[in-house]
Amino acid sequence: MIFSDLEETYHGEHIYDTLDSASPEIRDNNKDFELYRRLQRGGRQVLDPSELSGTPEAFSNTGGNQENAGWKLDKWKFMPMVNRTFHEYPDMKWYVFIEADTFLLWTMLQQYLSRLDHTKAIYAGSPSFIADELFAHGGSGFILSQPALSSVATYYASHKPEIEQLTEGHWAGDCVLGIFTRRSGVQFHNIWPHFQGDYPGLLPYARADGRPVMDDKLREWCYPTVSYHHMSSDMIRDFWHFEQEWAKSHDQTETLLNKDVFRDFVMPQMMEGKADWDNLSDAEVADAKSVEECRTRCEVQPDCKQYSFETATRKCRTRIDPRLGKPTNGTISHWLWSRVQHFEQDMAPCGAESWRDPYVWP
Repeated sequence: MIFSDLEETYHGEHIYDTLDSASPEIRDNNKDFELYRRLQRGGRQVLDPSELSGTPEAFSNTGGNQENAGWKLDKWKFMPMVNRTFHEYPDMKWYVFIEADTFLLWTMLQQYLSRLDHTKAIYAGSPSFIADELFAHGGSGFILSQPALSSVATYYASHKPEIEQLTEGHWAGDCVLGIFTRRSGVQFHNIWPHFQGDYPGLLPYARADGRPVMDDKLREWCYPTVSYHHMSSDMIRDFWHFEQEWAKSHDQTETLLNKDVFRDFVMPQMMEGKADWDNLSDAEVADAKSVEECRTRCEVQPDCKQYSFETATRKCRTRIDPRLGKPTNGTISHWLWSRVQHFEQDMAPCGAESWRDPYVWP
């Protein structure tokens, strides 16, 4: 099922309006629904892209844009979405929810779900906190078993006014879902790092000082991956091609690890420099006259693996652990390729890391 805020058919796919079940008083009068009301009157042509996701520079803002019209509506979708899904398909073993900018590796998801007991009440995802509330981060994707979603739908039917009242005063719909999932009697299960809150180019594959994470049991490097977030349409296209090629050269029972993604997808993009790109070099150095001078400053640091140069401010920054980064106007980024190769080759071998057991891990 595909949910939006306008019922329509798009490229042959039926799109469900997840907000049409909101109380009439909310739909007709709540300020958060101003964009929704305009959309219902005039259709998609009345919308400006900036009202939906903002500027490209703000694309990967992990906290969202609470003043953006689309974000104001976003918080209202979660409870109606999971409720509608259950009533449309009440007998599924598993229900998996992702955002439009989330990439889901289907083969890895199937591998993981086959290890879990769908008869138990499971609500699982990447953990996030607002105040003291623990919930599954919506952008990373989350899963609900049939018993879990049944409990949530039953609670929704008898507590809708309470749910809408809390939603109105909150800013994060995935947190609201977590609150009422817990109140329905279903506890959250942590399955990070399989579900990720960022895309491969932003993952912390090692500590900031360039060495592997101290707790070898929690090295993202060694764990299977199921989802990535903040993926643009171009990233999704490129990563889909990568996933298809990987599947062709591996048995379907093999597991794709984050280290495989770094070696085969991220690293090849570090071979050459990128203009209008920020590789998240975070150690600020004195002003440099040029990109070449910035490179020299990185080269004289034995642990430096990458650098960036801001053309307007002439700031030169370096970094010890390699990151791919993100598009940013006015920044030029480069990597020292041989050092990146050594970084990958020198990582400690993976041990017993495997799929996380949500019944055992906190």
